[in-house]
This record gives sequence, C-alpha cells and structure tokens, in this order.
Amino acid sequence: MPWKIVNLDYNERPHLHLKDPNAPIHLRSYFEEKRVEIGLGGDEPDTCFVRASVTPDDVIVQATKFEELHVQILQSIFASLDVEPQERTNALAWMKERIDAARKEGSPERFLPGNIDAFPPPTGWPYDLTDEALLDSLRDNEAVPSTRLRALRSEARRRNLIDEPVPARRREPEVVHRRS
Repeated sequence: MPWKIVNLDYNERPHLHLKDPNAPIHLRSYFEEKRVEIGLGGDEPDTCFVRASVTPDDVIVQATKFEELHVQILQSIFASLDVEPQERTNALAWMKERIDAARKEGSPERFLPGNIDAFPPPTGWPYDLTDEALLDSLRDNEAVPSTRLRALRSEARRRNLIDEPVPARRREPEVVHRRS
C-alpha cells in the first residue's frame, strides 16, 4: 500500500500516523507503548468503524459494523506486522463466524453487525480543547503546523463551529518544459 505520513508527533504520546491516500485505512504507531492501532472505514482514525490494536502481548479487533473486505485488509496488515498466525486467527475469529453465518442465511447485507455498539468518544488533543481554545488555535494558524491545522479544522467542523467546506482537489495543468 502507498502509505502517506499524516503526522509524526513527538509530544505527549509520541506516534506516527500513516494513511492510505486511496482508501480509508489508518495506521498509528505509538512508540513508547509499543502499540499499533489500525482504523478502517473513516476519514479520521477516530471515525473508523473497524479498529484493531496490536501490542507485543495482544491483538484486539472491534467494530460497530464490518464487511468481508475489512477482514482481508486486517489479515494483510497483521501479516506485515509479523503477528503470529494463531493470534491473527484468534483476533479475526468472531468476524469470520459472522460472515459464515450470513452466507448460510443468504443475507444480502454488505455490512454485518460488529461486536460493539459504539466506540467511546475520542480524548486528548484536539478533542479536549474548549470551543474557545479551538477557535483561538485556528485563528493563530501561523504557529500551527499543517497536520495539526487539519486536525483542528476537522474537530471544529465536527462541533459545527465552522462551516468550511472541504476543498475539492484541483487538477493542475501539466506543464512540460522542452529545451530547443
């Protein structure tokens, strides 16, 4: 997968956030905690409806809903993280059981119910900022790195504090320089 670095943060919880630019797939590595979090299905990790956590001791997969493609993606990511085959099998067992049951029933549903109803609300920066502090940070965008500015804008939109449309990608004309 062609991963793109979204954020490399060395502050309170040092971590690296990678995203697949072609799909809603996120990978966050927390260095001190020796923890990797995987999020599928959302534009931001905290909006993903399929989430997995890999530590040296455990592999946990939770979802509010999922589809068979998510199981395949998780299997691939777990293999690339060198998760033991038995740990992969155990972590994904509940998803595979639900897929098999849906096939037997002939269910036409693309998405299957997950193993939890909802994820807890996100905490930490920028979620713990007050509305006023969030808007102040947006006003002082000279001092804020672009990756943090994106996170601030996203949180402000989620709270309906700004009504800023997401800009469409502009296609720039291709410029070719030829020497005579």
